[in-house]
Amino acid sequence: MEAVIMERFISEGKGNGLRALREIKPGEVIYSCEPFAFCVARDFLKTACQSCLKRGESLSRCSQCKTARYCNVQCQKQAWPDHKRECKCLKHLQPRIPTDSVRLVARIIFKLLSQSESDQEELYSIAEHQSHLADMSEEKTEGLKHLCTTLQVYLAEENCDLSRLPSGLDPVSLLARVTCNCFSISDGELQDVGVGLYPSMSLLNHDCQPNCIMMFEGKRLTLRAVRVIRSAEELTISYTDILAPSKDRRSQHWDELLKESQALLHRHSDVVPDRNIYMLRLLDLAMDACISLDDYETALEYGNRALGPYKLYFSDPHPSRAVELLRVGKLQHFLGRLEEARGSFTQAYSIMSVTHGAAHALTNQVQRRLSECQAELNTL
Repeated sequence: MEAVIMERFISEGKGNGLRALREIKPGEVIYSCEPFAFCVARDFLKTACQSCLKRGESLSRCSQCKTARYCNVQCQKQAWPDHKRECKCLKHLQPRIPTDSVRLVARIIFKLLSQSESDQEELYSIAEHQSHLADMSEEKTEGLKHLCTTLQVYLAEENCDLSRLPSGLDPVSLLARVTCNCFSISDGELQDVGVGLYPSMSLLNHDCQPNCIMMFEGKRLTLRAVRVIRSAEELTISYTDILAPSKDRRSQHWDELLKESQALLHRHSDVVPDRNIYMLRLLDLAMDACISLDDYETALEYGNRALGPYKLYFSDPHPSRAVELLRVGKLQHFLGRLEEARGSFTQAYSIMSVTHGAAHALTNQVQRRLSECQAELNTL
C-alpha cells in the first residue's frame, strides 16, 4: 500500500481542504483512485465502453437494455456488477434515457443498498458531502424535485427500499450532493466522456493558479503535482476551463461551421486580437472544421495562431496546451514539416510527462510520434 502524502484539514475561509504531508515534486502522483460510482455521459453512450470508457464506433451492445456498450466480452463481464441493476431500469424506460445525474445517483443508491463495498477508507464520505440545499434558489430546488421524480420512475423496476439508505441520504439530498461534488471524467483529448463521484477529491479547493491537476486513464483518477508543493501547503485544482465550449468535438455540420467561424474571424481580426477568448474559441472551431473537411494546410494556420493564446491562458504545465501542441504537431508531421513537428511534439511531451505521467497512453503516443519524426529527419 502506497504511503499517504496528503491529509484532510480545515482551510481558513474555505472549509474542508487537503494539504501536503511532505514536499511534493512536479509530476509526482499524490493520489490515485477508482470512483465510488460513475456512468458514461449520455452524449457518449453509443461510442464509449461502459467499463473502460474507451471510445469506438463498433462497440458491442447489451442485448437486454440496448443502451450500454462494451469493447469486448471481458469489459462486459467487468461492468456487470455495476450494470446488472440499472440494466432493468434502462430497459424499462426505453427509448428514454435519464440524465447523467439521475443514472449516477441510481448507481450510488444500488451500491449503498448492496453494502458489498463502502467508502469508509476515504478521507471524505458521501454522508459528509455538502448538499447546499438550504442555499439553493427556488428554481434550482424545483429542478432537483423534477430530477427526483425521474429518479423514482427510473428505479421503479428495481423496487428499491430507499428507507434502507444511510441517514440523511434520501434521493433529493443525494442528487444535490452529486450536483455539487461529482467530476467530469475526461479522456486523453480532454473530452468529457463520463461523470463520477470520487469522495476524497471533493475536498480539493479551487485556485486560479493551482498546484495540482487531475487526469484520468479510463475512469481512474490521478492527482498530480504541477509544481513544487511545500509540506503543509494546501492542495488546489482549477474548477474552470475557459475553453470548455470549444471542447465539443463531436460530429457537426462542418461546412456551415467553417463558413460561419471564418466569416467572424475575418470580420474582427483587425480589431480583436487572437488572445481574446472568443477569438480563440473561433480559431479552435475553425481548426476542427478544417480537419474534418481534410483541409490540413488551413487547419495548421489556425492551429499555429491558437498556440500563443493557449500559452497565455494555460501556463505550463497544463494538459490543454499539451493537447493543442499534439494536434498541431500531427498536422505538421502529416504535411512534412518535420522540424516544426519535432518542436511541437517535444513541447507536448515535456508537459505531459508532468501532467499525465510517463506511463499514460497519450504520453506514450506523443513519444512514439516524436521518435517517428526524429527517424524521418535522420534519413534526410
